[in-house]
Amino acid sequence: MRRHTRYILLLCAGILFGGTVLFQLGVDRTRTDIETDTLLYLPNAQLLEHFTGGMSSVVADMLWLRCVQYVATESKGDRNFTWLNNMLSTVVQLDPYFTDAYRYGGMFLAALKADSDAGLRLLEQGVVQQPLSWELPYEAAMIFLLNRRDEPDAKRRAAYYLAMSSATGNAPELILELSEKLQGEYDLVHIERRMWTNLLESDDTLLRDLAKRKLQEVQLREACQVLQERVQIFAQTQPKPATNLQELCDVGLIRSLPPDPFGGHFFIDAQGKVQNSTLLDEKEERHRTIIQEAIKHFAESHQRNPKNLEELVEKQVLTQIPPHPYADKPWRYNPETGIVQ
Repeated sequence: MRRHTRYILLLCAGILFGGTVLFQLGVDRTRTDIETDTLLYLPNAQLLEHFTGGMSSVVADMLWLRCVQYVATESKGDRNFTWLNNMLSTVVQLDPYFTDAYRYGGMFLAALKADSDAGLRLLEQGVVQQPLSWELPYEAAMIFLLNRRDEPDAKRRAAYYLAMSSATGNAPELILELSEKLQGEYDLVHIERRMWTNLLESDDTLLRDLAKRKLQEVQLREACQVLQERVQIFAQTQPKPATNLQELCDVGLIRSLPPDPFGGHFFIDAQGKVQNSTLLDEKEERHRTIIQEAIKHFAESHQRNPKNLEELVEKQVLTQIPPHPYADKPWRYNPETGIVQ
């Protein structure tokens, strides 16, 4: 019954769509051939809203397919993409919550039409309508990292959008890591803190718990940075570099080690970098999950587990094996069980 109803809705939407096109073509008969051709792709948004009869989202789906067809056609032709902005604007006007239209439309505008400003505007419009979509701020970050990477402030702007993506609580592990790396590099931790603080007001209990955890992790990362500065001062003022953080206490550079609410500890690794075991343990779990998922996909495709982790790269399941966060600990893999430890 539901399928039958959906077919009827699609048929009605198609009739309405066709009627709208014919109506508009009648109004605009005196226009040029080029303009008439675009009307076949892009009926006027106001007319569409009037004729959709409460099925705007269904018509938006149909127009989005038209938009994809238009992109494919232009990609093989002159590559001008003259009407792309208007087509995307019409789609999201009909369905303001159409995440894919914002996401891939932003990509089309930036990468194919080479209009990164328009791409960013569309993505930012989508962020307002879909604030929990990690994909939209992520694509905005990619515009700065890929299409505008030669600009002096590109990485800093990318870090801002990656912080927004991370703060949704839905972003994949690799994006969380990239966000942390860029924010640490450009000292943008305050952006992440503001994002997670805002999520503390969420109605979703899981999001509030996640935000609380992430704010505590931010504090641990900041503590690592402060301790790292003290380790550098120690190396400049003492006969030899510090091998453990207690030495900083002994010479008065710090009063005591900062607390870790999760029961972890701070330490100096073999490269002289201050680390926190809680942060490393979480990163270890994220990396292990990535590898484990790759092993699963490999087994589904080849009907066996990979002989070793390197085979995941050889067979292009992964571009590289995520490193173990603990520099002195290699991954241990059992090809019989397919388990990574």
